Amino acid sequence: MWIPPDAQQVRTREYQLIAYPEDLQHPTEVAWTAAARPAAEVIAEVTAQVRTWGRDRVYWWVRGDTRPADTEATLQERGATLAQTVQVLAYDMTSGVPDLGPASPGAGLRAELVRDEPTLRATHLVAAEVWDDHRERTPAVVAGELADITAALRAWSDFRFVVYCGDAPAAAGGCTLVGEVARLWGAGTRPAFGGRGAYRSLLAARMKLAHERRATLALVKGRVETSGPILRRAGFSSYGEERSYCLMV
Repeated sequence: MWIPPDAQQVRTREYQLIAYPEDLQHPTEVAWTAAARPAAEVIAEVTAQVRTWGRDRVYWWVRGDTRPADTEATLQERGATLAQTVQVLAYDMTSGVPDLGPASPGAGLRAELVRDEPTLRATHLVAAEVWDDHRERTPAVVAGELADITAALRAWSDFRFVVYCGDAPAAAGGCTLVGEVARLWGAGTRPAFGGRGAYRSLLAARMKLAHERRATLALVKGRVETSGPILRRAGFSSYGEERSYCLMV
């Protein structure tokens, strides 16, 4: 889970509740639930904490191993609405990476590894439009981010790419390497650059570098209405769904 320095969280053996900065798209989120207590009791405890933080809603993820098993049904009974559905997708890179085909004619796309302030600032621009991440980043904050990125690149534990269309940042996303597994995350394309192949270019750059670093399996969560179909066409296989419900508190 991505937990920025300015976030708060409550993590127990039963659930993980995260309060991200309020200007993000889904600022308050239950990442997982693994409780033996009744779902209504867990939901009441979580919503009480959300109100303590002064927030009026929480986004709650449910998946195949969510416990108690009736968490989703109980959320729906409380009036929660489906906010997002993602597919859990995987690609076997043992024999190489997929051929994602050419970009749109004249798109002028290029992928650059994020390793300096200009490329980092480009990812901030993408995040602002895709994830509503409008946090103010002082020079000290940017310097801290660059230090973390540099350390991760030295260890080859984590890396990010930004895709440019001409001189404009069009898409960005990252990858975390855990053993032979490449976990792809945070990918998004600015609305003005949709349909030009920026997401495919981003996917190709991350998978190629991960494969060069000896990763044999790529894992990603793709939204069913946007990136999911692209990933399926690229050869990824689906291993289930995860759903996020918005519950007003």
